[in-house]
Amino acid sequence: MAKALTIAAPQHPVTSTAYEQECREMLVPHLEALLDKIEAAGWERRQAASALMYLAAKRLTPA
Repeated sequence: MAKALTIAAPQHPVTSTAYEQECREMLVPHLEALLDKIEAAGWERRQAASALMYLAAKRLTPA
């Protein structure tokens, strides 16, 4: 059975230059797992990655 992915709490304050890198590193296995599932369902991985970028950017702007 595959190990369940968890979300780790940040170890650096948001004002630290290491905070963003730490966040990216925490997200990598989750993103890879999601893209693997998307691809297994028949979607093209590159298109799915592009859609994820679009959806993430939409959450940064007011509705």
